[in-house]
Amino acid sequence: MEKIKRKPIVAAILSSLAPGLGQLYNGQIIKGIILLLSLILLPIIMFRIGLHHSFYGLAIILLIFMCFLLFIIGEAFFTAIKKKEFVLKPYNKWYIYLLIILLVNSIVLLPPNFLMNKVLGFSAYKMPTGSMEPTLRVGDYLVADLKYFQKNKLQRGDLVVLQSPRDPAKIFIKRIIALEGEKIEIKSKQVYLNDVPLPEGYKAHHDNKVYPGRDNFGPVIVPFDHCFVLGDNRDKSMDSRHWDSLLLKNIKGKPLYIYWARDITRISMKIK
Repeated sequence: MEKIKRKPIVAAILSSLAPGLGQLYNGQIIKGIILLLSLILLPIIMFRIGLHHSFYGLAIILLIFMCFLLFIIGEAFFTAIKKKEFVLKPYNKWYIYLLIILLVNSIVLLPPNFLMNKVLGFSAYKMPTGSMEPTLRVGDYLVADLKYFQKNKLQRGDLVVLQSPRDPAKIFIKRIIALEGEKIEIKSKQVYLNDVPLPEGYKAHHDNKVYPGRDNFGPVIVPFDHCFVLGDNRDKSMDSRHWDSLLLKNIKGKPLYIYWARDITRISMKIK
């Protein structure tokens, strides 16, 4: 049988391209499989218990993932150094290594955000406009929980990630103003809910002019299985004033916090 010494740098590179592959290169196929599965399952478990619901929790998940990945690479490297003579296994073929690399990395080629959205139940968004100022600013990067409203009841004042009723490809972030069965009316920029003025410390107006449709609206009764949403920047927001009440099924999740922003003081800020 052919005996050959393992090259540490090759083992490290292989585990960098596909975690656990360096262990397979060293003849430790079981260890390689265990390490690969552990690297996949560990963050999934941490997401399942909700650690990502805070900025620092997400940072811990990423830190643990990166440290474990470095451990796998280092373990392959130092194991290769220790191996003096190695009897090649049937799977120690370059084309098998290539096939494993392609299979493991095919996860990256799945539809965008498939792993985050479908498996882990969260997603990341960037604010492209100022429609939610001052709460959210242009360039804010957000983490949203896509399963939040499966466990929690929708409430007035909640910020929500929603699919545009006019263009499903577009994702907006708005605030819940009225729920099904409630009467909503806007008079000269003031929102009235069931004929009572709604206090809104979060909203902003930058245009003193009053326009029909934008600053005067309704009254309307929010239909069953719908809600009424508005942007906090009332003068520059495409919302229920333009496409009426929103179907609840169009709500995709709840934004939790800002994980990156142009203003670094806003990083880790909870979204309310």
